[in-house]
Amino acid sequence: MKTVLQNVRIETDYLKNAGFTYGTKTKKVAITFEDGVITAVSDSEESFDPKSAIIDGKNALVLPQLREMHVHFDKSKLGIPWYPVEPADSLVQRFTKEFEYLESAPLSFEERMKNLIELELAHGVTHFRSHIDIHPKVGQRYLESAQKVLSAYTDKLDYELVAFPQHGLLLSDAYDEMKTALRNGATLVGGVDPVSLDQNLALSLNQTFELATQFNVPMDLHIHERGDNARAFFSKLLELTKEANWQNKVTISHAYGLRDLAGTEQDELFSALAENGITIISSIPLNFVIPPLTKLKAAGVKTFIGCDNIYDCWSPFGNGDVMDKLNRYAEIFDQLSQEELTESLELVTGQKALALDGWLKVGMAANFTLVNADSTAEFVARKIPVSASYFNGKQVK
Repeated sequence: MKTVLQNVRIETDYLKNAGFTYGTKTKKVAITFEDGVITAVSDSEESFDPKSAIIDGKNALVLPQLREMHVHFDKSKLGIPWYPVEPADSLVQRFTKEFEYLESAPLSFEERMKNLIELELAHGVTHFRSHIDIHPKVGQRYLESAQKVLSAYTDKLDYELVAFPQHGLLLSDAYDEMKTALRNGATLVGGVDPVSLDQNLALSLNQTFELATQFNVPMDLHIHERGDNARAFFSKLLELTKEANWQNKVTISHAYGLRDLAGTEQDELFSALAENGITIISSIPLNFVIPPLTKLKAAGVKTFIGCDNIYDCWSPFGNGDVMDKLNRYAEIFDQLSQEELTESLELVTGQKALALDGWLKVGMAANFTLVNADSTAEFVARKIPVSASYFNGKQVK
């Protein structure tokens, strides 16, 4: 059956006066969708087939699908009584303690993962990229459990699963398990600090690229390397990206070391990242290691935001709201103008929210978000709750 979402607004242009942008121009539209696909975007006052299901959007602003681009389905402690983060002297000790805790957690993997998904769905997210730990001690169990849970959410969200060697690709001898995970449905290759954790930059990255090219999948590497280690990493990464023709298929999460660069060195590296389509994802940490995201964006580097830790063995914080993270980004980087706030939404949607002819197009999946805000800028700055979200034409929130 055709469904028509009437009485909703899309942004088409900025409103300006004497060079100052004070708002956005919107127009009312009706969105017709069938079988999960948009079939028409028309004037909201038109007459429609009486057999169609008509939904009153109540003058809400329509925005693109919200995306959670960095989460860990297998790590959350949501639903477990409060238990603080245990001290750890090193990264190795941290993930060793985490593994021991999760293996004996008083709530099943499936229940904890469902709690995390439901929390994010309530905030309007309908796309997830989750990293799933893969190493010999756990084998494929976490991946299989995640896939089992996700099978019950096919009408509410889409997802990407990263085979993630949290304990080090080389350090935990995870290469064979990673291959199995990619055969079993993981859609990206992950990785962690090839210098400071794996202790062999060339071998670790070479094996990572071998996995990616063998299975023809993108990669998303967690890189906390600093200073000269970061310099060496990005140099080798760019070399291998070019050799493998893996442009537009590489993501670096965290990328703390980019903060350690300055001047022409930073300019040259950012230009190379943009030229090779390398994406940077940040969880907007409240400390000095956050990469210079506005400079990366200005250089043409694609950037995204994700929640990462949501009450787990690494952090007691996290509310599962990517818009809260985006608001933090805007405040930290002094994104005050109508234009800056509007354009920042792309960090959690991957899509521009303002276009002269509207961003909604016939043939697109009927995935969108409704908010009771005057503009995208107000939505971002004032942390206005999502009023409704649609996935493949079905209302999720």
